[in-house]
Amino acid sequence: MRMAWILGAFLLVLSTGSNAGEMAREKAVAIKAGKIITISGKEISPGVILIRDGKIVSVGKNVKIPWDAEVIDASTKVVMPGWIEAHTSRGLDRGNENVPSVPYVSVFDSINPASPFFEDSLRQGITTLNVSPGNATLIGGRSMAVHPVGMTVEEMAVAPDLFMKISLQPGSGKSRMSHIAALRKEFSTMLRHIAELKEKREVQASGKKEKKENLELDIKKEAMANLLQGKMWALVYCPDASSVLRAIDLSKQFSFKMKLVVGPDAWKAAKEIADAKLEVILDSSLVYWETDEEKHDEVLRIAPIAFWKAGVKFSYQTNPTRFGTSYMWYQAATAVKYGLPRDVALKAGTLYPAQILGLDDRFGSIEKGKAADLVILTGDPLETMTWVDSVLVGGKIVYQRSKDEKLKRVLDLIK
Repeated sequence: MRMAWILGAFLLVLSTGSNAGEMAREKAVAIKAGKIITISGKEISPGVILIRDGKIVSVGKNVKIPWDAEVIDASTKVVMPGWIEAHTSRGLDRGNENVPSVPYVSVFDSINPASPFFEDSLRQGITTLNVSPGNATLIGGRSMAVHPVGMTVEEMAVAPDLFMKISLQPGSGKSRMSHIAALRKEFSTMLRHIAELKEKREVQASGKKEKKENLELDIKKEAMANLLQGKMWALVYCPDASSVLRAIDLSKQFSFKMKLVVGPDAWKAAKEIADAKLEVILDSSLVYWETDEEKHDEVLRIAPIAFWKAGVKFSYQTNPTRFGTSYMWYQAATAVKYGLPRDVALKAGTLYPAQILGLDDRFGSIEKGKAADLVILTGDPLETMTWVDSVLVGGKIVYQRSKDEKLKRVLDLIK
C-alpha cells in the first residue's frame, strides 16, 4: 500500500513537471497566407508561416501545421515583413536639447510611449523604428531602436545606443565653417583626453607613481570615446551634397564609422558616397524639380534612382506633414513609379533599413530564425486601396483594423 502511494506521488510529480514545461513553451501560431512576400527570396503563393516563441520556425507552401497551433486565416491576404524606419525624431518629448553638444544623453529618457506617433506607426505597418535626436544639433546624443508597442520604454526597446547623432546643418546664425570647426574641436578634445588617460594608466601600471588615482573614463565622456574608438557608429545628417563631402573628410580624419541621413539633393554626391562604401537614409522628398543651371530648364530629380544606379544601399524616411510621404508604402510606390525595381523598392523599406541598423539578423525579411514581425495586408503593399489588416510583433497580434476604433471614427466622418 505504502509503495503504491509513493509510486503514485512520483508519477504525479513527473506529470506536473511535464505540464509546466508545456505551459512554459508558447503555443505555435500558423499564418495561412494567400501570398507571402519574403523579401529575401521568392514570393510564395499560397503559403504558411509557422511561428513559435516569437520567431519564425518555417515558411513555405507545404509547412505542416501542428494540431494545437493557433491558426490565423489570411488565405485571401498578403503577408510581408513589417516596415522599418531607420531614422525618425518623432515620439520624443523634445527633438533636440538646448545645448548643441550632448553626446552623453540618450533618447531613452525622452521617448513617450503614449505618443500618438507610435500608434500611427503600428497602424501603417511599421514594426521597428530607430528613434534619434533631431537634426538641429551638433552632437545630439544617442538613438534607440524600438517597437511601436508597449506601456514603457523598456517594453518597447529593441536595441539601445545604436548611433551617435551628429548634424552638419549649421544652427541659426552660424556658418558651416564655424559649425564644422566646433565639431573638430569636440573630436580633438576627446582624442587628447583618451590619449592622456592611456598614458596615466601606463604610468600607474608600471608602479612609477605611488599614489593611486581613479583613471576610469567619466560617464559623460564615455559615449564620445566609444564613437572615436570604433565601438559605436555615428548617424550623420548631411543637408546637401557638399556637406556629404565634409562628413566623409571628418570620418577619415577622426576614424569614426558612420551612416548618413541625407537631404534631397545629396544624390549629387552619390558617387562619392559609393566610393566611401556608405549607406544612406533618404530624405522624405524622394522626387523634386530643380532648375538646370546651364540650360535653365526645370529638371526632375529622382534621388532613389540616382543612389540605386551608383550602387548605394538606402532606406526611406517618412514625413507626417505631407499626406503621401507619411506612409512607408507610398515611398516605395513612388520609387517604383519613377523606375526603381519593385524588389529593391520593397527592400529599401524592410531589409535595407534592418541592415543599416545592424538588426538584419532579427528583422527585415521572412526567414527561419527571424522575429515574427509581420504585416497582414488586404492586397499588394504598393496599391493605394490596400489596408493594413493586422500587425504581429514577436508573433503576437498587436494591431487589428477591425478593432481600430480611432480609424472607424475617421472613416465615419469621411462618409
